[in-house]
Amino acid sequence: MFQKALFTDCTCAGERPPNYVDEDSNMTKSYIPKATNGQIFPWNNVRLPTTLKPTRYNLTIHPNLTTLEVRGQVSIEFHCEKETNFIVLHSHNMTLIDKIIQDRRGHNLSIVRMLEYVRGQQLYIELKDKFKKKHNYTIKIRFNTRLNREQQGFYLASYPGAEGEKRYIATTHFKPTFARAAFPCFDEPHFKAKFKLTIFRDRFHIALFNTPVVNTDDLGFYMGTGLLRDDFQETPDISTYLLAFIVCDYATLSNQTDRGVSVSIYTPPLVKDRAKLTLDTATHALEYFEGFFGVPYPLPKLDLISIPKLAEDAMENWGLITYSETTSIYHPKEHFTSVNQWITKTIIHEIAHQWIGNLVTMKWWSDLWLYEGFTVYLEYLGVDNYYPEWKMMDQFVIDKTQPALALDALVSSHPINVVVQDPNEIENIFDTISYSKAAALIHMLKNFLHEDILQNGLSEYLITYKYSTAETKDLWNTFSKSINQSLDIKAIMDPWTQQMGFPLVTLTREGNEIVATQSRFLLSVKTGNDSVLPKSKFDYKWYVPLTFITSNDSEAVNYIWMNLTDVRFEVDPDLKWIKANVNQTGFYRVMYEEQMWHSLINILKTNHTVFSATDRANLIDDAFTLCRAGLLNATIPLELSTYLVKEKEYAPWAAAIEHFQNWARRMSESLPYKLFLNYLRNLLRPIAKHVGWKNSNDYVQQLLRAKVLSAAVLCELNETVNEAKILFQKWMLLNQTIDTNLKEVVYSAGVKFGGMSEWQFCWNTYNSTTISTERRLLLKALGQPRGDPWLLQRYLLETLDKNTIKSEDVKIVLAVVAANPEGKLLAWRHLKAYWPTMHSLFGNSTSMMGSLISAVTAHLSTPYDYYEVTTYFNGMNVDAAARALEQSLEIIQLNINWLNKNKEDIYTWLRKNVI
Repeated sequence: MFQKALFTDCTCAGERPPNYVDEDSNMTKSYIPKATNGQIFPWNNVRLPTTLKPTRYNLTIHPNLTTLEVRGQVSIEFHCEKETNFIVLHSHNMTLIDKIIQDRRGHNLSIVRMLEYVRGQQLYIELKDKFKKKHNYTIKIRFNTRLNREQQGFYLASYPGAEGEKRYIATTHFKPTFARAAFPCFDEPHFKAKFKLTIFRDRFHIALFNTPVVNTDDLGFYMGTGLLRDDFQETPDISTYLLAFIVCDYATLSNQTDRGVSVSIYTPPLVKDRAKLTLDTATHALEYFEGFFGVPYPLPKLDLISIPKLAEDAMENWGLITYSETTSIYHPKEHFTSVNQWITKTIIHEIAHQWIGNLVTMKWWSDLWLYEGFTVYLEYLGVDNYYPEWKMMDQFVIDKTQPALALDALVSSHPINVVVQDPNEIENIFDTISYSKAAALIHMLKNFLHEDILQNGLSEYLITYKYSTAETKDLWNTFSKSINQSLDIKAIMDPWTQQMGFPLVTLTREGNEIVATQSRFLLSVKTGNDSVLPKSKFDYKWYVPLTFITSNDSEAVNYIWMNLTDVRFEVDPDLKWIKANVNQTGFYRVMYEEQMWHSLINILKTNHTVFSATDRANLIDDAFTLCRAGLLNATIPLELSTYLVKEKEYAPWAAAIEHFQNWARRMSESLPYKLFLNYLRNLLRPIAKHVGWKNSNDYVQQLLRAKVLSAAVLCELNETVNEAKILFQKWMLLNQTIDTNLKEVVYSAGVKFGGMSEWQFCWNTYNSTTISTERRLLLKALGQPRGDPWLLQRYLLETLDKNTIKSEDVKIVLAVVAANPEGKLLAWRHLKAYWPTMHSLFGNSTSMMGSLISAVTAHLSTPYDYYEVTTYFNGMNVDAAARALEQSLEIIQLNINWLNKNKEDIYTWLRKNVI
């Protein structure tokens, strides 16, 4: 435990909107809104007023999966918190037929006018008389809408039946603001209410909701089809984005937890037998989290369902979790190790949400990080409990901490606690900062609090705020109480959550003392996009839990707080080396003075096991990243990397390969490129021989083998390439099975070092297989050809046919072509040429457009590239992709700066050190 430090809290008062004194301080004005009839819409705010609070919904839905028509009725009971004469709620893309407002005695209230504001997706109803404070009322609305095909709201999806015919499913996806497209509602997370659902369906379908069916009535025949009505049990208080209802003809498998909670998985009938492992994992996870949180799962059942073409990997709807096909169906003979791990993590992540996010929910999207950060971290803990041999917590630093550090070092980053008003901004923060950085901060918090305190604090938090909403400060206060106020957790964590970025801790030695200073780490301030660093009330200082080990005792971890300040501490006069941020549990980077770097490099070369595998990965990541920022000469990471000829562990190699590949892509058109590939071949040859081609029962060893052999193919290591080509030919010509964990290596080598016949064979296989993970492996391989730009161009054009390449897979194709040195300009030109087509496919309001920009521009590295991207998007409204575009331009400029600064030093070092 870190020693107690004294902290002061800071409160900040928000500003209330003018001319409306009764509303929350987080509301902001918009431009003058116009209703559909041309009148000024009276409510000028993207947020709803809080004068009325919904308490209960009775919702009736009748979807027709043939005509796509949906008829519905909603009755919303609400409580008047403050006297007012109007009601504002959300409604989008529906026809409203009848509107009735009644008091608690059932008397109709006189409606003066009703206005719809399409852009704001709001409905305004004004009454003759005022709602009275502390009184209850009901609004009843009948409406018609349609099942859409946009993977949001209430929509239609399809899957192949036994004879290859299309089968249809009506399903929902409401996060973050799409419930309003299914029925009129108060569509903000803090408006929790109870829900009762009645749904009409034909007798060949089943209906699912967050809660179980309590009654089914046979209504006879309707339009030639037997019609049934299902009534569902009322939910606890729940936010609208967590609702889900589905009509399908799926098969099911069921289980029960030790406490008697029903756990079921619904899948297309053809893949039902492949869902058993998913069901077992879900059942175990539900039991694990009940014990971990000390809070029983609050619903009588938990359903998991596989949704074709789901826009996300999964959605945590309370009691009815939706998963994509790729994250819910196991294919034991087709899924390689990392995919099995990914599926397991995704299942457990969404089950953790049943408590963190569902039982207790954020008041508003600004606190999204809190719930996503915790569940990302808990998914690793949960998998580690289920499969300890997978060493998940060792992988956490590679998967989450290091990628988050990379993105958060950009000027265009954002705090994890972001003030969000407009719904379009919500999509903007569903990124690595919200998920991975938040999880890394929870990891850091756990390490200075200890896991039992974190666990007890979470339990108390869930008990205190169950069935309600909370803010970040509520969690911090709960943690402080759980440790008897010995640490002011809010004061410690506010600088980490309310300002972007993270500290660079610089260590220098002055005699028998080490001086540790902190400053914000940026890859570069001069990014060429005229970005200005926003002011921070913390002046970009942090409470840093500094940990370190030394040459005197490499097992003893030392702890010192840097309380928004620099520190100095005494060390042994004979100290030979110091390594800070032990196991990279802290979210910061460490810069050593040059002599310290050389001491650490010497230890790595002589006895690298003095440091844990995670510490070695940390040193690699810090050294390469500091070089990218221009703070470290390129010879330091190169010298450090020479020890890798002796490295046998996954984490250091995973960190190193990520940086090696980025270097290679940036240098692909520069003088050092060929020499650098030679250097990589020298490093990879011993480890490639060590991992070999034979399967291993060691799970982490399988991950290492896949990572190393893939890198060996990319840098054209002859021994690996030749073996992969042989396996590819045996598969293509003799139909010989390839080890599942080697498919990515073999497919890539076959296409990269083959010709038209190899590419066409993979393309035909892609079009014939129905296994999602196999299709994605083939998509990645198909972008690997060299010496044939026509093939790459043909491949890019296939993305325009949604019947060939699923819309959610377009990013994979563009990313893999852009990562190919021969395809990066083709990918960019394709995005430019077909941007309107992509826009019509995905829409500006989704994160996918930003992902496409990021993927296509990540490896551009010339001034002309920067000019082209800037010029093309200049003046264009990209909505939710705005942050991704800003980050992409910054990365291109960083690539340019890095190459200009380092290519000569790299070339000189390589000439001296590469045989």
